[in-house]
Amino acid sequence: MRILFYTGKGGVGKTTISAVTGNFLASNGQKVLVMSTDQAHSLEDCFAKKLSSEPKEIYKNLYAMEIDPVEEGAKVWTNMQQYIREIIYKKANYGIEADEALMFPGFDEIFALLYILKVYEEKKYDVLIVDCAPTGQSLSMLTYAEKIQMIADAVIPMVKNINSIFGSFISKKTSVPKPKDIVFDEFSALVERLTKLYKILKNQEETSIRIVTTPEHIVIEEAKRNYTWLKLYGFNVDAIYLNKLYPAEMLTGYFSDWEKYQQESIEIVQESFHKQKIFMLELQNNEILGKEKLDDIGEIFYTTCNPLSIFTKTEDFFIEDKNGTRTLCIELPFVKDRDEISVFKDGNDIVISWLNETRRFHLPEKLRKREISDYIYEDGYLKIKMDY
Repeated sequence: MRILFYTGKGGVGKTTISAVTGNFLASNGQKVLVMSTDQAHSLEDCFAKKLSSEPKEIYKNLYAMEIDPVEEGAKVWTNMQQYIREIIYKKANYGIEADEALMFPGFDEIFALLYILKVYEEKKYDVLIVDCAPTGQSLSMLTYAEKIQMIADAVIPMVKNINSIFGSFISKKTSVPKPKDIVFDEFSALVERLTKLYKILKNQEETSIRIVTTPEHIVIEEAKRNYTWLKLYGFNVDAIYLNKLYPAEMLTGYFSDWEKYQQESIEIVQESFHKQKIFMLELQNNEILGKEKLDDIGEIFYTTCNPLSIFTKTEDFFIEDKNGTRTLCIELPFVKDRDEISVFKDGNDIVISWLNETRRFHLPEKLRKREISDYIYEDGYLKIKMDY
């Protein structure tokens, strides 16, 4: 099964392009599910069909749904919810709505991820298209699995041991109920499934991430940052969609200066993403709503190519070996200054921070006994030199 993610800044047209791609593939014989993970769902507007939190066939071979995180949460962490609900009731005297309090920031991304794994394992569809929330939320969703694995490995065994030895005593002194083993088991099962999905999402043969942008320079800059974040975590971005271009006939008279500005934007995108397939779409006379309009845009995009193609594959990392020094090279394009990056070694991991994002990179066997001697940023790559 192919999984296609569409991500980008809010308002660039991710939902429209997800719908266009799903409609095109379904019209050409693929069984497709288009899934929205954005809380501000607009997928049903594109299809002009009523949708729900369960897959619904809207056209032949084409299914669509809009994730409900509260509903999905009830399916996957019932015991954890019940335990936290007990604490809330004991401490807040039923003064707040527990179900609302239990929807912690970020958990909706986890539930969306788990539904992706469910779809993958059921094997009912040939293609899953994920219409992501705006950039920050989609990045959180894609990286949650790795981050929660760190918590599970480092924290949960310790907490479980403390609970086993001192749980009853703490409960008596604080009136906080002791968690049952099933709570930890449920969390461990959650981590196991997220880890399984993380491997699928990083498999370049199965999963492609595609960034949608518009010709405004500020939006292109966010697309570039988005790409750097995704490369930091080793995801494969194989296509860029440059949406909402002004047609030439509009760029005359009062708007003539926009022609030069827009051409500069196109050149920036072409130079920045020269490895990726670039799709371009002009502003349309009418909104792209309903099957007929989706068909029209699909023909514009995909007459000469198949959206299921893997347009490019990029390396997660590579190792250079020279004069006894091994250098771990990780592609991080668009970093403006080496000082934006910090790197240190922690056990068998390299911890890399860029701006407000941190990744713990598990070292290959041949580098684990070495220490960092230096790191540089050069030609779009972070190069970490490692010696004994």
